[in-house]
Amino acid sequence: MESVLFANIKKLYTNELYSCVIPAASLLTTLLQNDRTISTPEMEYNVLLFSANSLYYERNYRQAAKQFEAALLLRKIMLRFKNAQLVSLEVTQEQFSELETRFRLAKCYQDMGEDNKAISTLQTLPSKMRTPKVNMLLAQLWQYGQNVDNGEAIAGYKEVLGDCPMALGAIEALLMLGVDGIEVNSLVMNASAIPKHIDWLSSWIKAHAQLYGREHLEASKTFQSINENTKLHQNIYLLILIGKSLYYYGRYTQAQQYLETALMISPNHTDALMPIAVVYEYNQKLGELEKLAAQLGNLKELSSAHWFVIAQSAYASGQIEKAISFAKKAIELDERNVEAQLLRGRVCLQLKQRVEAITFFRAVQCVASYRFEVYKGLYHCYVGMKRRDEAQAICALAVRYFRNSPRSYVLFARVLLLSNNPLARKSTKKFLAKALEIDEHHTVAVALMADVCQANGETQEASAILKKQVMTFPNPSYFSMLGDLRRTVKDLDGALEYYTIALSIEPNDRRALKGISALTRSGDKQDQDTSIVMSRLRDEEWQIDDDPEESLSHDEEDSDNYSDPFWQDLESEVIN
Repeated sequence: MESVLFANIKKLYTNELYSCVIPAASLLTTLLQNDRTISTPEMEYNVLLFSANSLYYERNYRQAAKQFEAALLLRKIMLRFKNAQLVSLEVTQEQFSELETRFRLAKCYQDMGEDNKAISTLQTLPSKMRTPKVNMLLAQLWQYGQNVDNGEAIAGYKEVLGDCPMALGAIEALLMLGVDGIEVNSLVMNASAIPKHIDWLSSWIKAHAQLYGREHLEASKTFQSINENTKLHQNIYLLILIGKSLYYYGRYTQAQQYLETALMISPNHTDALMPIAVVYEYNQKLGELEKLAAQLGNLKELSSAHWFVIAQSAYASGQIEKAISFAKKAIELDERNVEAQLLRGRVCLQLKQRVEAITFFRAVQCVASYRFEVYKGLYHCYVGMKRRDEAQAICALAVRYFRNSPRSYVLFARVLLLSNNPLARKSTKKFLAKALEIDEHHTVAVALMADVCQANGETQEASAILKKQVMTFPNPSYFSMLGDLRRTVKDLDGALEYYTIALSIEPNDRRALKGISALTRSGDKQDQDTSIVMSRLRDEEWQIDDDPEESLSHDEEDSDNYSDPFWQDLESEVIN
């Protein structure tokens, strides 16, 4: 009977009827245990592997792990007694080899969150026996496991590239871990199987090196060059990479175009879903965001990326509790979901839960230090907690890390505006000028520069800056600011004209509405001063206002701290 049952289990397994193998294998295991006279180590070993692999294919990883463990223990006993049939079995059935068994056991441990067990299981294999997939899994476990060891991870990824130079995931991981792009390119080109006729590969490596080296605009240009000058034109991965690079840089309108094109080609591509959800919010395309989230309601199984999109839609529509709940689900499914962690940080900031927000931003910093939003979020946390030294330090770090991004210079200009040192505040214009040198149309830098000029009594300079911009970009905020400037010099007709233009572009423009209301009141100068301060301290992307009275107040201890020329070293390093 046992022979017939074993033969049928083997046939079920061969035909990939794994759900049927599991109960049949359990019955045979019980039969063999209850009658040891008919049991042989070979049959028990086979049954264990049939059962373990079937459970693995059915994603029942906890039970599969127990079966794999039992099989490896029995294999050890069989080796001790020099069982000849074991060698024959592993030669004829590669999926029953020790390497494959340990690999699948490690995958089970990884799914169960037991990374250390997964690592020790694979390390038992001698280095010469490890295949590229074993080295890849080991490297990922070292990179993202509970005991992070980037050195081991880098070594593992290099082993993968030695055998498989087109392993783009390993290339990207090395660059993310900070390995120099030139070194990675050399590893690929000097590999045992050198890629032939792949002229774009070096540019691909260069673009990823720029992406993770915080040169996001340069990365987008390199990816665009591949897209335009090779036969990879309109490849979905290239489109997503261009969109993500522009999103990381802060050019959300352009990013939206590329990401939408990618989703037209593959509507369910999760790599495009998360960034476009954020971009829709920044671009105030809330209808598109709601539509995107609604489409996911038809899916039976939601991934971490799907839950994030739903959370982002809830946040954008003001449903904070739902946003928190959905973001938690996204993080539970994938602790490395950077967008979900950033969203949780933003929610905590909005709720003034700044200590919790710091935790989320720091978590992102550990895995994605190339994201500017980390430093912006920490800045808002420290300013809100009156921890001005930390706010200064994080802004200085952002400028050094993102030297080619206008956003970093705007961020540092904000912290200078919070200083009580007049020399520090005077240097604000230098950092804003640097931001505009990089991108003359950067909206926040333009607005902040105009406000600073206005606050310094340089009304004509502020007006010239804004008029230059509206010729190219008829932004309602710029017209509102021009209205404020005319109101300051008592040109009420001119102010009304600019406010009217602003409202014709954006009927709900708050600044224009407030300006028109102020035209009918006295005390215009006081209202205008408040408007200047609020404009300075607003984060246009996250809609966060640092309370001027709270942030700009200093006690004697703060005054002493701020008297140090903390900004001058940075100014001479990156501007002069």
